[in-house]
Amino acid sequence: MNLLKMAYRNVSRQKRRSNLLGLAIAFGVMIIILVNSLTQGLIQNTERNFESALGGHIYLSGEVLLASGRTANRIDDTQALDAVIPQFDEDIAAFQKRSTISGTFVFRSKTTRGMLYGVHWDQELSLEDTLAVSEGSLDRIGEPGTIVLPQEVVDDLGVVLGERILVSFDTVTGQANVGEFTVVAITQDSLGLGFSAAYADIGYVNRLLGLDEDEYQSLNLVLTDLRLVDSVSARLRVALEAYGAPVKPEPAEADSPEAMMGMSMDAMFGSAIKEEPWEGTRFTIGNLNDFMDMVTQIVAILNGIALGMFLVMLLITMVGLVNTFRMIMIERTKEIGTMRSVGMLRKDVAALFLLEGLILALRGAFFGILAAMVLGLIGGAIPFPAGSHFAILLHNGRISVPVVPSNILLVTFLIAGITLLAVWSPARKAARLLPADALRS
Repeated sequence: MNLLKMAYRNVSRQKRRSNLLGLAIAFGVMIIILVNSLTQGLIQNTERNFESALGGHIYLSGEVLLASGRTANRIDDTQALDAVIPQFDEDIAAFQKRSTISGTFVFRSKTTRGMLYGVHWDQELSLEDTLAVSEGSLDRIGEPGTIVLPQEVVDDLGVVLGERILVSFDTVTGQANVGEFTVVAITQDSLGLGFSAAYADIGYVNRLLGLDEDEYQSLNLVLTDLRLVDSVSARLRVALEAYGAPVKPEPAEADSPEAMMGMSMDAMFGSAIKEEPWEGTRFTIGNLNDFMDMVTQIVAILNGIALGMFLVMLLITMVGLVNTFRMIMIERTKEIGTMRSVGMLRKDVAALFLLEGLILALRGAFFGILAAMVLGLIGGAIPFPAGSHFAILLHNGRISVPVVPSNILLVTFLIAGITLLAVWSPARKAARLLPADALRS
């Protein structure tokens, strides 16, 4: 306890020097925690946005081979899913059924291409929370014939709330069809990638597609733990194949989002088969990680920048600590000689220097953590404009900077360890000073 008091006193009496060193340590800690927290927030927001927009974490779609030699995107035989899905009850929190129309949106003389998802609104509550409604409301979304349009489609068509639009498309058997919808809400691009889709009641969409109201084209699984996405996808593929259900081989290269969900244009509208024919429903398995490449690259770049800055700060801090404690040793040579002459042991002298360094490190880390938390709160409170190109990285129009306790502990221990390593050499030299020589200096 006496050594700790002495160490704190020694640090406090050299305020200018201690403050400069503490500031360097605090800045390094603040940078690494802020960037780590920012990257964590980017990943969480992107996963949440994709999960809501795509309806889950794992996407099971089906296609059947028609007598004409063309394919139709639908799940005809649910027996395989009914037998296999219960095997994953511990890993699946919920599942959602969707049907999809890819066609032409028409209003008066204007047209534009787009995607329309048929969803169970009473099941996909997270989708309602994620949709950035700029006009109208979601009060009538469960009514057949109502539609939620993305802003891009609204701009292309010049349509306003309450007006009716037509959607021209092909049914699952390849027949041309047209559906009429009333616009009840307009949303901003939730992903910022031009990937926003329109949404309508799945029962109405199914009738237009030529499906029964209780049928669906894709089954999307929401997992209890997002880290299980790849493992559950692989196990699901094995289980379906073991049951005897045809499963589409994994693509050698990344496909478009629609293709990865088994909703390519050929699959939806039918095309000449260039593959070996199959019986029943052939399943395609995709998952959230198929869409995360861009975010992973951004995170890797940010982490690299943060690590580089942190290493530079550590190097500067280590050099500063070594030089500072060498100067302290020289300045306090007589003091060290006096302490040794009255009975202080060598190990106590070394411990005193190490404690001073540790106090500096912990003080700097504390203020660095505090600064990171304050800046994180400020940054998280700044709203981005609606329709921002960074929408995929945002939650409710704002960035997320969650300060993770494990990251704080890791950085604090790292700073403390680096500081003790830097101070060790001057501390050992101070401990080896002979009392007589120290007092004569």
